[in-house]
Amino acid sequence: MPDFAPLRTGAFVIRQHPTWRRRAVLIGGVLGGLIAFYLMYEWGRFEGGYSKFAEIQHRRELNAKIETLQDENEKLRAAVAAAELDRKVENKAYADVEKNLADLQAQVLKHREQLTFYRGIVSPEDGIGGLRIQRFQVLPGAADHHFRLRLVLVQSMRQENVVSGSVIVQLEGVRDNKPVQLPLSQAAETPRADGQLPFQFRYFQNLEQDIVLPDGFEPRAVTVEVRTARMDPVRESYPWQVQAEG
Repeated sequence: MPDFAPLRTGAFVIRQHPTWRRRAVLIGGVLGGLIAFYLMYEWGRFEGGYSKFAEIQHRRELNAKIETLQDENEKLRAAVAAAELDRKVENKAYADVEKNLADLQAQVLKHREQLTFYRGIVSPEDGIGGLRIQRFQVLPGAADHHFRLRLVLVQSMRQENVVSGSVIVQLEGVRDNKPVQLPLSQAAETPRADGQLPFQFRYFQNLEQDIVLPDGFEPRAVTVEVRTARMDPVRESYPWQVQAEG
């Protein structure tokens, strides 16, 4: 805006200054006041023990410590993961060792039973070399009330002759609160007219028979009688105990 020419009114001279100068002076005064106020504020904090530079340094130290802790945390997580992996590997190894040990123990037990069995054939403990029942087992069947009877007959190797005959099996139990004797002819899964199991062997023979128990019959014992033409009958009674297949 152009300057105005001075006006003369008597002894006074009136001059009009430009508007932008007044605004600049006003803005400069406000900024100067703000700066002065901020400097006074900072001086007051400094006098009170506060230091902007100390705060910046403290923040830097805290950030550095946070980064250090984060690195250590990551290392610890990695160590925990490695330890967990080692633990799983060790547990797997221990489980494999225990399983192998159990298998070996089962094999040892099986071999001991076989050794005892063959020793009984070669040299009976009681010195009697005749026909005998070496083992009797009741095993579970494929359905309810179904079972399998397993019988092992032996005679000493001192006997060179072949022995033959039959086995009579009879189940003893309770039905309707009354004692009941159930012959094999009534319990065999495959009907047998005579209810006998024939055998013929020199040293030993395994006999098996599947049976089905009638409803309401509760077995308590099994009586086994071995008959031959040349020897006295061998008779044994066994409690009813269902064993696992093995």
